[in-house]
Amino acid sequence: MAESTGPGQEMYRQTARKYLLWCANEHIEFRIPELKSIASMFKIPIKWVERPKEDPYVIVEMGCEKEARKLMSRSMLVRSCYEIWGQGETEEELHASVKKFPLEFIQPHVTQDKTFKVRVETFNKTLKNAEKLKKIESFSYLPFEGNVNLRNADTCLHLIEYYGLHPNVVPEKPYKIFFGRWVTDGQRELIDKFSLKKRTYIGSTSMDPQLSFIMANFAQVQTGEVVVDPFVGTGSVLVAAAHRGAYVWGWDIDYLTLHARTKPTRHSQKQRAAEESIRSNLKQYGLENQYMDVVVMDNARPFWRGAPYVDAIITDPPYGIRESTERVGTFKNLKVNEEGVKQQVPAAQHFPSKISYSLSDVFRDLINFAATHMVIGGRLVFWLPVFREDYHDGLVPSHPCMELISNCEQVLTVHSSRRLITLRKMRHPEEGETATAMVTDLTAKFREKFFQASHMTKEERASLKCLFPRDKRGQGLGYRLTETQTKDGRSQEAASRSADAPSLDASLSEQRNSCDGSLLTNSSECHNELDKDRVKDKCNEDPNEKCTLSQEEKIQDDRRGDISGSDVVQNVA
Repeated sequence: MAESTGPGQEMYRQTARKYLLWCANEHIEFRIPELKSIASMFKIPIKWVERPKEDPYVIVEMGCEKEARKLMSRSMLVRSCYEIWGQGETEEELHASVKKFPLEFIQPHVTQDKTFKVRVETFNKTLKNAEKLKKIESFSYLPFEGNVNLRNADTCLHLIEYYGLHPNVVPEKPYKIFFGRWVTDGQRELIDKFSLKKRTYIGSTSMDPQLSFIMANFAQVQTGEVVVDPFVGTGSVLVAAAHRGAYVWGWDIDYLTLHARTKPTRHSQKQRAAEESIRSNLKQYGLENQYMDVVVMDNARPFWRGAPYVDAIITDPPYGIRESTERVGTFKNLKVNEEGVKQQVPAAQHFPSKISYSLSDVFRDLINFAATHMVIGGRLVFWLPVFREDYHDGLVPSHPCMELISNCEQVLTVHSSRRLITLRKMRHPEEGETATAMVTDLTAKFREKFFQASHMTKEERASLKCLFPRDKRGQGLGYRLTETQTKDGRSQEAASRSADAPSLDASLSEQRNSCDGSLLTNSSECHNELDKDRVKDKCNEDPNEKCTLSQEEKIQDDRRGDISGSDVVQNVA
């Protein structure tokens, strides 16, 4: 069902236009929450026309092009935004839709003083230049008056054909065809600009720049706000927040990390340079004026005054894998309980030594700090590591004065993942209200269980993959469960795509819940893993099999590369 938000809906529907948001084929669960967060931040009313769970596009209605540009000025997961002039499942439907599009919306962009170009893009299929040219000429009925300019046209029209997600089942005809005018691009160029490869100071756990900016969008960071990172590390999150205009600061218990005295992370680097620091990272991007400072401090014992002065808290607590979870304390004082067992209890005094800091305590202290020091309406954004097999909503930490806004999964391995949690403060806490972190032993001992799971057999890994809706790249796996071909050559998923989405999701959910590997076809991921292992075993016995295996793997790798986001689009010569 299409949804609408914001006041004045009747007037909005009369003036709204449809926009196609073509997304990067990664971090699929993050798309809609990011767009909702940005729209809420800028108070942009949006009507959701289409928002498929797997397909790399979203169709929305907005009041004007200015709102579309504002939405794209912050989006990290949308590659480009197009004003839709027509769409359909066949070329006939597409052209009929374009001819129905109001001429008064087309004429301002095809006048004599406006140059234009038409570009053909395909997803998951390559077309020859002759085929592209034929498709372009089919739009000759449009009232073009200006000249063609392939390099710097005033009006860029795009014909986009979508051939599904599966590289091994490419249909003869596209599932969806869109035609429209390019409006603007998202903020994908920031990924390269702020790349860790080019950054002055990084560590072993520096946050990926794309995820850092996504976290800043979830926190709705804006100019002039105060943003804090309680586990600041090398300050990657601070860089993203500062780029959005916020004043940033933070703290960490690790003195060596804060002062760039740790062992260099880069393979070719023998020792840290004198200029390496968190401040130098912000100075590198011209953001030094946004940097307040960082402090060596134990998050379990904050010494800030108890007043709300923080607009947003964005952080990535340590999981105990690459960085240890520690707090200040000592185990020298042992207390004997009623059963006569000695318990390790931290002493009341301050000691320079450190003790283990459980994940449940980490999140409890973090949320209690946010409830006390964030302003009303402020957002707390943090990562929660979990084991996928045992995850449930009860694992998400909470507080009586905070509401859950979003909960998105990023897969780490076949057995573990981390979830980006966004909480918003609704009111100030009352006396006695504290955070609850219902973290089970599985999550509390995340490091121990993480390495235990690494000893799983290949068969166990293969059977485990089909239990979850997403893989390590963030790709959806639902389409892989229904690969039986219909008579017209399309997959069952494509044939049922026009049906109600809830029924499709329910059927996929039932298949995932009962899947033990036998439901998948021979071309599915689980069977691919098992077949590849069998072929490798044969290669060890028969050297002649090695050539066949390497060729097969190369073909599969090439096909995977064809669907790596919208990089597969074909340019018109």
